[in-house]
Amino acid sequence: MSEKYILLNEPDKTMFVFNKNGKVYGHIVKNKTDKAPAKFVFETASYDTVEALKSDYPPHESNG
Repeated sequence: MSEKYILLNEPDKTMFVFNKNGKVYGHIVKNKTDKAPAKFVFETASYDTVEALKSDYPPHESNG
């Protein structure tokens, strides 16, 4: 995993970014709560850069 960030439009979900064979892809995970464990939601398509992934799945402003 190269980085992780909270999604802009879905603050209850976190993007985990991975690199493989020169491509970038992400796993979106619904965050753990007091009543439920974290849950894998889906895997994105592959992208050429992290910036391209972030343009489709933007980070929440507090992520920097």
